[in-house]
Amino acid sequence: MKHLHDSQYVVVEPVRPAFPFLFVLGVLVVVVSLAADWLNSLPFQFVGPILYPIERILNAAFFPEAQTPLRPNGSAVLVLLPTLALFAAIYFAVRGMFRAVMRVLRPFVGRR
Repeated sequence: MKHLHDSQYVVVEPVRPAFPFLFVLGVLVVVVSLAADWLNSLPFQFVGPILYPIERILNAAFFPEAQTPLRPNGSAVLVLLPTLALFAAIYFAVRGMFRAVMRVLRPFVGRR
């Protein structure tokens, strides 16, 4: 934003990137992809066997006909990240609804 002072100098604010979030998201996608590729190249599989029982239970509960594969490390991480994000979103949504309900009911709980 340009602003004229009494001394007639023009001060120009620094230019900020239009979409820094998209840049950060792009870097994050590249880093996670490279990490998943590196994890897949490891000879010892440790993420897949940890994720397998969790994924099998969730598939049995929500998709009974689905086959649950034992995934390599990198693929397991790529499955685990959105699963954790989904659980976090559910947790925060339930917590927010609980707080809203408690805020509405708080005046009525103390009275007898």
